[in-house]
Amino acid sequence: MKSLIPAVIIASTLFGCTSDKEKVHELEGQVLTMHDEVMPKMDEIMSLKIRLSKKIVELDSLQNEGITGNNLAEERTKAADLNQKLNESDKAMMSWMNEYRGDSAKKLSADAAILYFENEKTKIEEVKLVTLKSINEAKSFLDK
Repeated sequence: MKSLIPAVIIASTLFGCTSDKEKVHELEGQVLTMHDEVMPKMDEIMSLKIRLSKKIVELDSLQNEGITGNNLAEERTKAADLNQKLNESDKAMMSWMNEYRGDSAKKLSADAAILYFENEKTKIEEVKLVTLKSINEAKSFLDK
């Protein structure tokens, strides 16, 4: 019976390590999957920025021709605001990618790595939300 106790302790310690390593791997996978979902949206952001820039030029041309009105000014302001939101989304993704240190995190203790990947998951979720929101708002504006 006495020899069984150390074996149980060793087995539970090994199982705990495996479980923590699996958790690190799982969290890293979730972070990278979310990145892979958002990254292709950067092309869409660039396309929408081009369309918004053209819309701004069009609105400016109308004003230069002497066509005025609150609606025109509001549309131009809205287009510029949406363009800025798209820029911020793009910048958020680039900043997140520049700051991400997944390889270094895997060298940390399991607890520290879990904490790191949980924080990165929160950050990339925020990037995703901001990106999708800015894209949807720009599309809605341009497609009306």
